[in-house]
Amino acid sequence: MAVTTAPPETSVMDIPFLIRGRVVPPGDHAVEFGGRVGARFRTPDPKRYAGQLVLADPSELRDLHETPIDEIIDFLTELGPRLTLDENPLVRAAFHLALDAGELTEPVLRAVYEEFPYQFSRARLNGMVEKTIGKAYLDGWVERGRPGRSSVRMRAVGTRNLHIIAGNVPITAAITVVRSALCKADCLIKMPSNDPFTAAAIVQSMIDLDPDHPVTRHFAVAYWKGGDEEVESQIIRPARIEKLTAWGGMASMVHIQKYLVPGIELIAMNPKLSISIVGHDALESPPAMAEAARGIALMAGHMNQTACSSTRVVYVECSTEEDDLTRLEELGTEVHRAFGDLPPEYSTAPKRPDPDLDDELQAVALDDEYYRVVGDSSFGGAVVSRTEEPVEFCDRLTNRMVNLVPVADITRVPQWVNEETQTVGIYPERLREQLRDDLALHGVQRTIPLGASQTGNPPGADSEQRFGMPHDGMEPMRRMVRWVLDDSTDLR
Repeated sequence: MAVTTAPPETSVMDIPFLIRGRVVPPGDHAVEFGGRVGARFRTPDPKRYAGQLVLADPSELRDLHETPIDEIIDFLTELGPRLTLDENPLVRAAFHLALDAGELTEPVLRAVYEEFPYQFSRARLNGMVEKTIGKAYLDGWVERGRPGRSSVRMRAVGTRNLHIIAGNVPITAAITVVRSALCKADCLIKMPSNDPFTAAAIVQSMIDLDPDHPVTRHFAVAYWKGGDEEVESQIIRPARIEKLTAWGGMASMVHIQKYLVPGIELIAMNPKLSISIVGHDALESPPAMAEAARGIALMAGHMNQTACSSTRVVYVECSTEEDDLTRLEELGTEVHRAFGDLPPEYSTAPKRPDPDLDDELQAVALDDEYYRVVGDSSFGGAVVSRTEEPVEFCDRLTNRMVNLVPVADITRVPQWVNEETQTVGIYPERLREQLRDDLALHGVQRTIPLGASQTGNPPGADSEQRFGMPHDGMEPMRRMVRWVLDDSTDLR
């Protein structure tokens, strides 16, 4: 296996571009970049290679188009076991760089990378294809009418894709590789600055496995600074890119809009916020309070509150009478304690404090008529509102801090959500069933029991039902392909 990266302990890491089976090291024209919170890395000059990163002629997709989907699954299944931290120096280098460049702590990040082989498991890949597209539609023309009496046939055709992926949780890189391969897509992945090597580590491992496989020959991976118009204007053209999947914050999503012209379809993984809803049951007994507090800690602590599914605001069915508010403050204290009890692979104290958040917390703590504060950004905790208003900075809560907000009529909460609200954890179960339809009508994309698994892919007997689930209210793989009709006048 050819490792083209410097050891993790060096100050600057060399990251190659990968262009359809070819590894391009930084070379004499290397450009140095920095991660968002740390780490330095060098890549080839993106301006020199921009034209090579995309597939100009769609006819060159024919080799992948004609590869049976079962052969693609065989290839991915063989790749999966090679993506372990213990055995793959590329994955190990990606892990160390993501640890330096991103916000996740070592135990949490390690658990993310240990999930990579599962992403490539045969059962999961088969399930994803069959539940979203269907193997028959990827491998040939499917009759829409009765066999032998159909004049219409349909096929799912792979397209040329650009994926601008997020780096807050590196599993995004693995998900992108899997989805693109299963859709028989030509895929260019733009790596993020807070995870600048994971996608390359996966695809370079694919090159080491078989550089000439049709799947390998339709992946390109590169980094350039987001907003570099000289690079992006060469890439994001209808003649070269048909589908653009973008994950990111509001600024990057607004920026990408300028390139959207007829011929380029945006599959937008827009920025999301998540909340929790807790019934009055949680305030009525110590066991119920402890159960709800652990659920809130799990919802907010998952990925150290860096994921879109991480709770920031918790609406609690509670009056503003002093007795109820006292119990709400007790719940805040229990949440603070519950953060410390989470397993380290799930959540830890944050890597570093957030001074801006601490300033906000100190300011509201002075106003004890309206707020109580338990904890800080060095460990986590809760801001307890004493009115039905969240704190003004609730969308910027991080480092395992949540805002508990009393709401006398909990059925009002669906009016306060929208399509930016991704996941809602609810306690108890009866309340989830009561509110789920209203939440869905107002834009929520997922309701779950408070503290339930956030990954959506837990191993076990019931995992099959989760294959190919919607993501942010849509089915990305169905949108990544082009659905083509073949019509005839004769019945065939």
